[in-house]
Amino acid sequence: MRLNEKAILVAPVLRKWNPRKSDKLLASEITDKYGIKSEMVSTSRKLVSIEESSFKKLETIDKNIRNHCFYSVGQGCTGFCVPYDGKGWHILPTELQEKFIARFNGLKDQRESVVKNIINGWSDILEEAKTELKELFNPLDYPSKDELIGLYECDYKDKSLDEEAYIGKGDDKVFDVRHGVSDNETAEVRGRERSSIALATEQASTKMGVLLTHLTDCLKEDKTFRDKSFSKVQDAIEEFGAWNFNNDEQLEEVGNILKEAITNIDVDDLRKDKDKTDKFVEASDKAIDILDNLKGLI
Repeated sequence: MRLNEKAILVAPVLRKWNPRKSDKLLASEITDKYGIKSEMVSTSRKLVSIEESSFKKLETIDKNIRNHCFYSVGQGCTGFCVPYDGKGWHILPTELQEKFIARFNGLKDQRESVVKNIINGWSDILEEAKTELKELFNPLDYPSKDELIGLYECDYKDKSLDEEAYIGKGDDKVFDVRHGVSDNETAEVRGRERSSIALATEQASTKMGVLLTHLTDCLKEDKTFRDKSFSKVQDAIEEFGAWNFNNDEQLEEVGNILKEAITNIDVDDLRKDKDKTDKFVEASDKAIDILDNLKGLI
């Protein structure tokens, strides 16, 4: 089986004008005044009014694009990908591609609305900055309205994985995509692809275990828990199979156990129906035990 049949690579493309600029002259004045080394001081000027909130909104949206589209592991992250090469590319399972696109486009629409407000109100933004910065205002720090438009971009790029990308242990070289290619030529590719696959699957499995453990601990100890804790578990279960690139039987068993456990129950059931709660906890414990004892994901 080829990895490029089950996943693609995606990378964010986010550009914007930075409303802050370092000020070496101001830093020099401070170092001269206090007689300290220049390395001890770093200064910058905010180029827009303190009351101007559009740029903060952009920062929040860009953070949400990364944390809720691309990053699937980490506190507060609910994305669909894992890092691939340390150069901005991420592995996205094709099963999750539709969800990824829908969420990305929703955030992109939000971003474009904020950018439109900035461009339409650019003259007012400059006047407010001039009023607040006084003598420190420098018109050369600011792009023209036409230039500003070209400084903003929100998109993602994608590409297929190499044809050589390979998963599995097929011994029949007729069906092995590596047939006719020497071991030396494919060693680096196979090593990189398998490492990426293992990382992606391991992170998805770890995330599942963490979410389940948190929720079941609350249920076992009769502690309160947020609706969001349950919804996160639901989403993770729904998406779990997409990360089983190698069709591992143990991971497939975990997915089946949890899908059955989550069927026909909601968050209120876990709070009010002891029988359903006990069955869910039992199934979760079984799934966690399998995940904890995995000897190899690939």
